[in-house]
Amino acid sequence: MSTLRRSMGGTVGTFVALSTILGSGMMILPGTSYHELGRSAWIPWAVAAVSVVPLLYCYSWLGRRHPSASGVAHYSGIALGPSVGHTAGLLAMLALVAGIPATAITGGRYVAEFSGAGSLAWVFPVAVLAGATLVASAGATVSGRLQVGLILGLFVLVAGTAVVALGSGGPVAPSAALPELGVLGGVLTAVYVAFTGWETVAFTFEEHKRPDLIPRIFAASYLIVVALYALLLLGLFAAVDPGEEALESAPLLLLAERALGDLGRPVTVLLVVACITANVVASVLALSRLVFGMARSGHLPAALARVREADRNPVTSVLVVGVTLTLIAVLGAGGLVGLEVLFILSGGIYFVLYGVGAASYATLAGGDLARVVSVLCAVTVLAVTVLAGPPMWLCWALFAAVWLGISTVRGRTPTTGGRRARR
Repeated sequence: MSTLRRSMGGTVGTFVALSTILGSGMMILPGTSYHELGRSAWIPWAVAAVSVVPLLYCYSWLGRRHPSASGVAHYSGIALGPSVGHTAGLLAMLALVAGIPATAITGGRYVAEFSGAGSLAWVFPVAVLAGATLVASAGATVSGRLQVGLILGLFVLVAGTAVVALGSGGPVAPSAALPELGVLGGVLTAVYVAFTGWETVAFTFEEHKRPDLIPRIFAASYLIVVALYALLLLGLFAAVDPGEEALESAPLLLLAERALGDLGRPVTVLLVVACITANVVASVLALSRLVFGMARSGHLPAALARVREADRNPVTSVLVVGVTLTLIAVLGAGGLVGLEVLFILSGGIYFVLYGVGAASYATLAGGDLARVVSVLCAVTVLAVTVLAGPPMWLCWALFAAVWLGISTVRGRTPTTGGRRARR
């Protein structure tokens, strides 16, 4: 059986996690939530940040004990049966195949608008996906080092801009006024997108030198992400009026222009390029590992499980992933595939996979702490599912339909399953 080389240390692993989590949500959601709720916008962010902790605990626990390129497909297969594992893997691939091009296209639209070069709306996503494919082909070590540099640059730009805004405008205290429940629920559901990505990080765990460090990687990346989001919100509170319409399309540009003047636009372009590039590079690497893991398990063509002997890198899966994502990005940039549909599909499936991971943890872990964490996860998953409405319900229905189909097919081929089991 092909395996991947354990080459990723704790520091690089933390930056890979940050690259996967910090994406297009960071560029839009602080502005849209502030526009909707004013200085009460911190409330849904705080609720999301606190309630996601038990879910992250589940994934860190699972990753430490069962590091695999298949991530949630592997965990749920062990805990809930092969049909659930197969379903989770297929839907995880669908979420990434939808979400990665959507993120690249969003970056292209930002860069085109801020630079004035309209052609960048399609040139940028194609270029960044091609670059991410080349980087992933070079291996996890090269990809990880690039992500360290990009995230460090991103952190400096975001933190510097927010601190300057706070210094020039003076800190503005958040409001304790509770928004209307219906509005709060809608914003909270959207904000949860900014706290997805850790389930994608799990697809790189097989390449970690020390799986025992995975909980620390999750904790460190979580604290850094929360700090960045808090700085962005506080910067917006200090420098931008919540009634400005541009908050719904270009909040980072507004913040940078108020804080840095003429430097605001070029700084925003650099910030967007760093953010999107880091996210796409990390996500392409993760998806290629998932495809490799699914092929190794027999759920995809065996050729996708081949590795390059020199560095144990699954180059075939990397190239197939890169070509597929680039094709979808071209269709999306040309308006043939709806960008909103890609984001809704990706975000909804991500949260379903959170629920599947939590159910896997509840099945495999024991003790009082496991029971408490499982209950907290169940409350979070149920609440978000109810608040999100039909799009989220559709993603759960999709999971159920795929699982039912796979279970039916497996039930019709007991002999094949028996032979595999005896091996």
